[in-house]
Amino acid sequence: MPDPSQPPPAERFRLPGFLFGVLCAAMFGLAVGAVWMLPSMMFGRALPALVLPAGWVLGVVVRRWLHFQGLAGALLAAGATLLAAAYTACLVAAATISGMMGIGLAQAMSDAGPGMLIELAHLAQTPGDLALALAGAALAAMVAWPLRARGGRAG
Repeated sequence: MPDPSQPPPAERFRLPGFLFGVLCAAMFGLAVGAVWMLPSMMFGRALPALVLPAGWVLGVVVRRWLHFQGLAGALLAAGATLLAAAYTACLVAAATISGMMGIGLAQAMSDAGPGMLIELAHLAQTPGDLALALAGAALAAMVAWPLRARGGRAG
């Protein structure tokens, strides 16, 4: 009879699987950041409040699609949400440069380079934006955390 205190073999920690999960969470974070950029470009300004639905989506993705639960899942979801927020801020900075200079977005990103875009994104963040990003990361972590079934209790 298997020991109930040990996790099943499929749930044991394996470094290659975890690293692949980190890569997938990062890719989902970048994808959500790119989708988040679309309404930002439509309204012509950053929309930091969209970090909350982005965090919820990434929490669901990590829990249901990547199958990471507990602390690892919460950290992956929170990290992916913060990555999405940072990526969107960099894309907004690139779009601002693009509009000011009258050049394409890809040309603006190429000319500015990652260092300048990160610095411009950092300068554009307000304390409220940072608080919203942390709230979105906390929401993602809570959504990624598994809910325990309440055995036998109705109500």
